[in-house]
Amino acid sequence: MNTSEIKSLLFLLDDTDTEVVDLVEKKLISYGINALPLIAGELTNIIDKNVIDLTAEVVNKINYQHLLIEFKEWYDLPEKDLLHGVYLISKFKYPTLEKSFLIERIEKIKFNAWLDMRHDITAEEKVKILNYAFYDFHKFSGNVADYQSSSNSFINEVLETKKGNPIMLCIIYMLVAQQLNLPVFGINLPQHFMLAFLEEDRLDLKNFDFKSDNKLSAENRQVLFYINVFHKGGIYTQKSLEQFVEQIKIPSNALYYLPCDNLTIVKRVLRNLTASFKHEEDIIKSNQVLEILYLLGEPPLAYFSENTDANFDE
Repeated sequence: MNTSEIKSLLFLLDDTDTEVVDLVEKKLISYGINALPLIAGELTNIIDKNVIDLTAEVVNKINYQHLLIEFKEWYDLPEKDLLHGVYLISKFKYPTLEKSFLIERIEKIKFNAWLDMRHDITAEEKVKILNYAFYDFHKFSGNVADYQSSSNSFINEVLETKKGNPIMLCIIYMLVAQQLNLPVFGINLPQHFMLAFLEEDRLDLKNFDFKSDNKLSAENRQVLFYINVFHKGGIYTQKSLEQFVEQIKIPSNALYYLPCDNLTIVKRVLRNLTASFKHEEDIIKSNQVLEILYLLGEPPLAYFSENTDANFDE
C-alpha cells in the first residue's frame, strides 16, 4: 500500500460499473486503519461529490471495523477499565477523539471537589462536597428536554454540554469519586441506573484498584447508602429503592442493590444507544451497536431483531 495505489483506487470509485466500485471499496477497507492518513491526503484533490461521499463511507467502515477490534481487545482483558469502555463508545461517533480529553475534563471536576475533601468527615459530608463540585460549580444536570437523544450515551458530549441521562451522569460522577478514593460504584437498578457508596472501613482505599472488576467481594461490598445522580445526588436507602422496584412491577432481585461490574455498565450504555438510534430512525447505526453488544457476549443481532423491542431504561 502506498500513495499512488490509494490514489488509483479512489479514482476508480467514479467508475460506472457498480461491481468495480464494490471491489474497490473492499480493497480500501482491507487496508484498515493505516490507510486513513493516505486517504485523507488524497481527499483534498478530489472534486467529484459522489467520489467524496463514497470515500467518506469507506472511511466510516474502516473506523467501524477498527472499533470492533478495539472493543474485542477491551472485552478480552481480565480487568475492564470503565473509562476506556465508554471512550470506545464515543469513538463510534467520534473516531478521532483523544482519550486525554476525557481525562482532563474528569480531572477538573475532581480538583474542585478535592480542594474541600477531608478524610475525617462522614461519607454523607463527602457526597455533599462532591455534589457541590458536580452540580453547582460544573453545572451538570439531567437531560430532561432531550432524554432519548443518542448524545446522552457519548461521554465526551455529556462532559461538554453538562447534560446527560442517568447512567452517563452516574459514570462521570463515579469516575470522579473514585479519583478521590471514594468507594462509589454503579448498581444495575432496572430503569434507573444509580450509585452505591460502600462502607469505607471494609476497603483498603489507599491501595484499591478501582479499574479492576475483581477487587470487590461479598465481605467488602457492603452498601452504606445510594446516590441518585440524575436527581442532584440525593441519598437513598435500600428500602426506598425496593419500593421503586415494586412500583415498576419488576420482581425484586438482591443483585439490583449491589455493585455491578464495568462490563455490565458498558453494555447498558450500548443498549441505551441502540434504542436511541432506533428512536432516531437510524437503523444502520442501531444494528451496528447491536453488533458490538454481540461482540461483548450478548445474543446475536437476530435475537434482538426478532425477540426484543429496545426501550429506554434510563
